[in-house]
Amino acid sequence: MNDSLFEFGPADADHSEPAELATPIRDDQVKAIREAFADAAIDDQDRRKEIVESAALRGVTSLRELHAHEARRVLQRIQEATATKSRPAGASDWDLREEDTWIDRL
Repeated sequence: MNDSLFEFGPADADHSEPAELATPIRDDQVKAIREAFADAAIDDQDRRKEIVESAALRGVTSLRELHAHEARRVLQRIQEATATKSRPAGASDWDLREEDTWIDRL
């Protein structure tokens, strides 16, 4: 018996990633990520790395180190970063409404 709290199974079991999760990123995915960064006007390499690593949940030195399943998460993080970037500081949904309400017409 193992006294480890989170150890399920034999102590000598292989805990590496399943083969389908270790598939390397494809060229079209790398291109899509680079285009998304360009479209979002995120040019700072440190900011790009921060976004990629926050989506991958691990450190990477290049987009080529990503796995194929992580590409979608990176693209989502880029979209999230763009959405928060376009909102003025301190602005609420109420401040950003497009239509007048009955209060505005008083």
